[in-house]
Amino acid sequence: MAQLLKRPQMRFYILGDVLSNLGDYALFLAMAIWVKTLTGSTPAAGLVMFAFAGGSLVLPLSGLLVDRFRRRPLLAASYLSSAAVVLLLLLVDDRDDVWLVYVIMFLYGALGSVTGPAQNALLPAVVPEDQLGDANGTVQAMRGLLRVFAPIIGAGVFVWQGAQVVVVIDAVVFVVAAVAVLLIRVSEPRPTRTGQSLIAETTGGLRFLRDAANLRRLVIACALTMLVIGFFESIAIAVVTEGLARQATFLAVLAGAQAVGTIAGGALAGGVIRRAGERGLVVVALAMVGASSLLLTVPIAPVVIAGMLVLGVAAPWIVIGATTSLQRRTPEDLRGRVFAAFEFGVTVPQVASIAVGASLIAALDYRVMLGVVCAVVLLAALVLGTGRPDEPPAAESPDAEQDAVTR
Repeated sequence: MAQLLKRPQMRFYILGDVLSNLGDYALFLAMAIWVKTLTGSTPAAGLVMFAFAGGSLVLPLSGLLVDRFRRRPLLAASYLSSAAVVLLLLLVDDRDDVWLVYVIMFLYGALGSVTGPAQNALLPAVVPEDQLGDANGTVQAMRGLLRVFAPIIGAGVFVWQGAQVVVVIDAVVFVVAAVAVLLIRVSEPRPTRTGQSLIAETTGGLRFLRDAANLRRLVIACALTMLVIGFFESIAIAVVTEGLARQATFLAVLAGAQAVGTIAGGALAGGVIRRAGERGLVVVALAMVGASSLLLTVPIAPVVIAGMLVLGVAAPWIVIGATTSLQRRTPEDLRGRVFAAFEFGVTVPQVASIAVGASLIAALDYRVMLGVVCAVVLLAALVLGTGRPDEPPAAESPDAEQDAVTR
């Protein structure tokens, strides 16, 4: 990581990513608390996150947008647009304006559906291919820290100064992130159009994943995992209050253990990829998620902490392995659509699993749910691990080849 961060382009990339995610994570909890304060309704507060998640419905079109424009200026424009959209929250005064929060959070999520694919599509132009694993590991390590501390910062500023100050700070953070991205100096080829219909172009990433056997297995394995990974949102509270018979505040200890694991996982991921490959990293990570699920069933605090530490390492490894594999094996002109298809394929199951987990925890013992998680992730590891050797990186997309023949 130290060597990687000596590259000015990577430092600017990381700065933009850190600031944008700081804005995201700080805003989510603060807006939920604000809606709760305005309405007195917990379900109304919960709808804030679902409104944001609803923005992912535009991912297919977002992927096409990423492939039709150069990624660096598009990413900066996305950050600046996010700043403008966030400032609209200043129009909210009382409970009658809560609908506006939902609309703005949906728009905010829609812009995020552009940001994610653009970031992943841009990174191969920022670092050499053999450092992609280390670069993705660095990104995930930083994001892991932000997931722990940024919501606390956002909530703290909300309590201290109010929602308007959180909104203004968030907008400023996005502007600075845009400046950081514009300072990156990379050579991006001029985007080309294939002359296909809008539907054919939009679904190009999905077709590519369908036809690439190992990438298809990777997406299926990740989607299966996301179907149950959201259960941890509800399970963690039961592990602490029922299994360990402790106060809910002990969740902070588990969150700390997970954060330490995330940092370690990000630092180690590149080395594991060099030895076992991207697919090997994901298979190992899935097995570790299964092991952590079993550790969390043991009502002994050190064992549970160890389980969260293992989970902290494994969760980013899944993302790092999948992201690096897609970056290396997707043609440059298809990366936006491929990452949009991948994110759509894992985001929808994850959001659904959070909702399902919140419902099941009232009816099922949390250890039964952990057993389900273990079984599903081991099935996902089996699906991924039984494929053929990874295909070499692709140089040109099928769409580009077809367009060349047409011309």
